Amino acid sequence: MQGFWRAGAVVLGAMLAVVPAVAGEERGLDYNLVRLEADAAAEVPNDLMRVTLAVEHDARDAAALPPLVNADMRWALDLAKQRPTVKAQSGGYTTQPEYASGRIVGWRAIQVLELESEDFAELTALATELQQKLQVRGMEFAPTRATRLRVENELTAAALEAFAARAKLIAQTMGAARYEVVELNVGGTPLYKSQRGAEMAMMRSADAAAPPIAVDGGTATLTVTVNGQVQLR
Repeated sequence: MQGFWRAGAVVLGAMLAVVPAVAGEERGLDYNLVRLEADAAAEVPNDLMRVTLAVEHDARDAAALPPLVNADMRWALDLAKQRPTVKAQSGGYTTQPEYASGRIVGWRAIQVLELESEDFAELTALATELQQKLQVRGMEFAPTRATRLRVENELTAAALEAFAARAKLIAQTMGAARYEVVELNVGGTPLYKSQRGAEMAMMRSADAAAPPIAVDGGTATLTVTVNGQVQLR
């Protein structure tokens, strides 16, 4: 996989109790308990691109707006169908009053169009063309679900290995013959989705007849954390 790996472990706390053992009596889970945390992280490519556009129209009469918005949205969806690598979906429709001197003087209708693709060139070309009638509202990049699941599985294995290595080190240092896992939790951190404000501005100001701009999805950091409790024996 691309990017770099890091794996680490931190001792969050320890509860060690030295209590004389009773011959022939099996001790419970109330002594020599140590809490640990370990993590593994990797930089992965953002191989999925999403662009949000919107149809906007103003009119004095609210009833005049739906045909205008529907016509532009149908035009946009028909263009999107010509690019099979791009997934297009229309979003919510809203109507808002426009005021002047405290009075309603008109209405504005807005409908959103969501575009998504792993083919950045096709998506930017479509978004550029759509700006003849729509406005770009946002753009973001993220790993695809397949990429994220693959990397998280690899990170889970690395984090568990780091947890086991630290637990073994603690057991040896404390003079214990072995350790047993009492509790173990595995989880990931929320994924940061990169926003590209500068590129959004370029797309908004681009001439529809001009070639689409080049985009770079960058990378995202995926992290898997393992925390739990072991007992030194």
